[in-house]
Amino acid sequence: MKKPAFCTILLTLGIFLAGALPAVAAPRYTCKKLPPLVPSSVNLASCINNAGQVSGYNETANHAFLYGGGVMQDLGTLAAPYTVASYGYGINDAGQVVGRCDSSSYTIYHAFRYSPGSPSVMLDLGTLPAPYDAACSASGINAAGQVVGTSKSSTGLFHAFLYTDGVMQDLGGLHPTTILSEAYGINAAGQVVGNSYSSSGYYHAFLYSGGVMQDLGALPAPYDHDCYAYAINAAAQVVGNSYRSSPHYPRAFLYSGGGMLDLGALPGDSYSEAHGINAAGQVVGFSYNSSPYNPRAWLYSGGVMLDLNSLVQNLPAGVILYMAYGINDRGQIVVNGSNGAYLLTPVSAPAGLDLLLLQ
Repeated sequence: MKKPAFCTILLTLGIFLAGALPAVAAPRYTCKKLPPLVPSSVNLASCINNAGQVSGYNETANHAFLYGGGVMQDLGTLAAPYTVASYGYGINDAGQVVGRCDSSSYTIYHAFRYSPGSPSVMLDLGTLPAPYDAACSASGINAAGQVVGTSKSSTGLFHAFLYTDGVMQDLGGLHPTTILSEAYGINAAGQVVGNSYSSSGYYHAFLYSGGVMQDLGALPAPYDHDCYAYAINAAAQVVGNSYRSSPHYPRAFLYSGGGMLDLGALPGDSYSEAHGINAAGQVVGFSYNSSPYNPRAWLYSGGVMLDLNSLVQNLPAGVILYMAYGINDRGQIVVNGSNGAYLLTPVSAPAGLDLLLLQ
């Protein structure tokens, strides 16, 4: 008799909560502003790993950073001439960071892979062979240290690459003769996502796996112009953005099981971008209108897009979370907001309570 009685209590509590609490999103996260790399400066975050380490760029120092365990670290730059600025774009669970370092021209830069240790090492990954040797940027890295990115020519042509064990491989493109491609994300299996000029005459999202580049297409009209993929998880679910022809604004998509889903936008907005996905298929990004441009960070989970500003229980007064760029498998999210970067961490709640509060 005790078990039925206990279940009745839970049911009664659930009915009470559902009726007594307002029909708004429950606080599900706490937020922490990342400490500035330089006093009174602004950090812009771009990626997060499963340990909660974050990388990005500091506007005052013009340097990439690595944040973890309450410590903010300046990653510095490559050797001359690539000493003007550095940007962290991707991170793996070992704390290795990839990105690019600029020269004084800003149009000539090299990809790097930073590896922590004693001593730490920032490795110049070089470029693809000529003519794609004018500039190179790295965007993603997996647990094996494989790196993906884009290498460019002096005339603005660009090819996606996969860097493995000291060798930079040109991934080619979808079009048989006009080879233009960029790579942004890679998973543990070495599957790569990005975009490439396609036979449609537009850029399409691609999935590169087993030596083959697959055209993922684009969303249906009107968002069927250009399409870019930015992140991939272990289940080969892919997220990115598909654009209108005119005006050239995007909608976020989730590609899964052979189909591409339009994720929509937050209420009151028309456009959206997706930039991160975790193992559970949760997606993060931001939503906005063309005018006025007031982006809001969102979480897409369980088929619903939610404004992250309404899910943070300790959001400081006046702070707006603008753009979410990464989510790890623990559900932690890295967001750029008012005056800097923020780390959101899920708050534990009794099973089902979030769902009740979100009704």
